[in-house]
Amino acid sequence: MMHLDRRGFLALATMTALAAAAEPLGAAAPDGLVVTTRQGRVRGRAVEGIRVFTGIPYGQAQRFAAPLALRPWRDVYDATRPAAVAPQLPGMAKFEGAMSEDCLQLNVWAPATPGSYPVLVYIHGGGNETGWSGDQGTAGDRFAAHGVICVTMNYRIGAFGFLETGGLLGRAYAGSANNGMRDVILALRWVRANIAAFGGDPTRVTLAGESAGGKNVGTLMGMPAADGLYARTALFSGGAQTVHTSTEAQAFARLFADKLGGADRLATAPVAAMLAAQAAARAAWPRNFPFRPMVDGRDLPDVPLARIRAGRAPRVPMLIGSNADESRLFLPAAAAQSPFREQSLSNETLARMTALDGAYTRAFPDLSVAERHWRLLTAEEYGMPCQRIAEGHSGSGGAVYRYRWTYPAAGGPFAGRSPHVIDVPFTFDHVQTSAFAGFFGLTAADQPMADAVHQAMVRFVRDGQPVAAGLPAWQRYDAKARQTMMLARTPATLSDPDRVERLIWTE
Repeated sequence: MMHLDRRGFLALATMTALAAAAEPLGAAAPDGLVVTTRQGRVRGRAVEGIRVFTGIPYGQAQRFAAPLALRPWRDVYDATRPAAVAPQLPGMAKFEGAMSEDCLQLNVWAPATPGSYPVLVYIHGGGNETGWSGDQGTAGDRFAAHGVICVTMNYRIGAFGFLETGGLLGRAYAGSANNGMRDVILALRWVRANIAAFGGDPTRVTLAGESAGGKNVGTLMGMPAADGLYARTALFSGGAQTVHTSTEAQAFARLFADKLGGADRLATAPVAAMLAAQAAARAAWPRNFPFRPMVDGRDLPDVPLARIRAGRAPRVPMLIGSNADESRLFLPAAAAQSPFREQSLSNETLARMTALDGAYTRAFPDLSVAERHWRLLTAEEYGMPCQRIAEGHSGSGGAVYRYRWTYPAAGGPFAGRSPHVIDVPFTFDHVQTSAFAGFFGLTAADQPMADAVHQAMVRFVRDGQPVAAGLPAWQRYDAKARQTMMLARTPATLSDPDRVERLIWTE
């Protein structure tokens, strides 16, 4: 069986990218392919009846500094080239083009006809170390074909977006661990200011993300600067507690500087050296997911989950859930049979997980050691964090629609299982895209499920409630009935389907 880390998988599913640049074009076209934004005109292209704009700059990035707004340009910007790639280590596939630290660019897929369409803004995953906005599995063409404008953006990742350098480079850089989130907020402000020019409704913006992107959505719910920039949220395999304290962030920054060869190299080291230090620091850090936002008392006043539970986050409709076998993507059987390692854990301590392992042994005696550990690690990083958000948000008055993904891979190394990321091609209606089709064995036989899940997402973005032919009524989640949509081969709504596991975690 083949297993990949987050970086390897995202690279496998990634398209090629080229750095975009402005160049003068002709006068405004009558076909809607030239759009006037607040910064200037942009020219896209028509693809199968929709308008596609790629690589539009929404800000300017300088190393470890907060993102800057763009100055207007005079000529028409060529938005037909793929967006630039945030610096990251190479994986199983190579990007065709140079990466750029100044990678704050976004893509827009829009219907060809005028209107006031709802908007989906999607944050890519990749452990905050990899990924980009041009992944073929998350292209927004199918949303645009169904009356939703889709926006995907690049944001700074790894040390460029999540390293706290204030204690090393001076007060001017304080809060740099939140630059990746500051980038996304700037992109949301761009959407608020410009999306109407593409036919979008800036009051109906759904903020969504998967994996690290889902965790970043949870983080943004904890950041007051993002309030009012979205009307709904969708968290796929996300969370709202994977953040650093200031002490942790500064300790990781010192470790990174040591691996780089000294703090005096931070400002000037070549990108390749920064990425090498990034990998070395991650390997030496006793926790998974080391590139994470920081609770700094200003941009991020508290752990995002605390703000959600207290009812201080916007009480917007929320769609949230996780997959049954998330951790199988990352953990091969040999490792799953071994005792837990701190570097496999994102939120819990090793002592806590050891205690939980004993409880799982008693509760699920028929599971093998590997199966038990896969289940525990899935709950630790995805299942329980999503559960806590659902309970906290619904308890404070927000409408929550929770799901549990058990629809299995049809073939490939995860046949019969529902690992991390398998839900993404269904949500975006790309189950037959080559990367996902090959990896999960998806075929035309899986299209009916994609039709239902994609339609439910379109309706949620449009109306704030997921509804689709082929799915039963999707009831609101609350802490009493705990109604959960089971996205399985035969979808069903169940009450508290994870009760046994949930009670173990709340003991």
